[in-house]
Amino acid sequence: MPQDAPQLLASLRNADGGFGLGMGQPSEMEPTALAALALDDVGARGWLAEHQREDGSFSFGVGPYVNDSMTGLGALALGPGQERERALDRLESTRARHVDSTSAIPIDESAVGWGWAKGTTSWVEPTATALWALRLTRPSSEGVKDAVALLRDRESVGGGWNYGNRVVLGEELPPFVQTTGIALVGLFGMDPDLEERGLDTLSRLWRVESAGGLSLSTTLAAFRVHGWRQEARSVRTALERLVDRTRLLGEGVALGWAALALSDRPPGED
Repeated sequence: MPQDAPQLLASLRNADGGFGLGMGQPSEMEPTALAALALDDVGARGWLAEHQREDGSFSFGVGPYVNDSMTGLGALALGPGQERERALDRLESTRARHVDSTSAIPIDESAVGWGWAKGTTSWVEPTATALWALRLTRPSSEGVKDAVALLRDRESVGGGWNYGNRVVLGEELPPFVQTTGIALVGLFGMDPDLEERGLDTLSRLWRVESAGGLSLSTTLAAFRVHGWRQEARSVRTALERLVDRTRLLGEGVALGWAALALSDRPPGED
């Protein structure tokens, strides 16, 4: 019997309403937020609301570091209401650490996005998810312009995105499938030329990079959001075959993105 990504994701639901990184694992923010979006899951939203911090963030500590990069995704997953507004307030009031441009790492130092953890520098994926949340729920926010500026500055030469920088020590850093797909979901409708270069790059990369479930899912999400139907059909076929063959190894984040990308309504739209 063919395996279905939403059903596989639903099988990871815990008794507390949250979703884990795998079967039988404790509920965590990222798979739970993705499940809330992909499955329209009331229990997942309830779990998120219960685990939102007093400051509005969705964060967890690892040693001296506090990772609050899930705040944007959490805001989207919660749906309209006071909890979402608190998360958006937090998102707008926090930014990555400002850094100077150097000869080793030349950047537009005025472009500041979001980081993975408090006090760290800007990275592509957390900036893209912050943009995704603000673009859909607070389009007049200054954070929208800030996020777009960061993604413009960090675009890889020729299009697409690496994890953080464009050039380091004179070396042009290549784009990757996953980061490019997530950036394009966040960017939808913000900068047509930047998006077109990213889509062209993604169209080339997903066929040659060793693409697992997460890469195929974020690629499909990006193509569907941007209306690239022919490319989306090819990626969808590849993803459905991979899900059927491997169940994406039961990984909660990969299944969350797969269920979201395969849903009736693609992520990232109004």
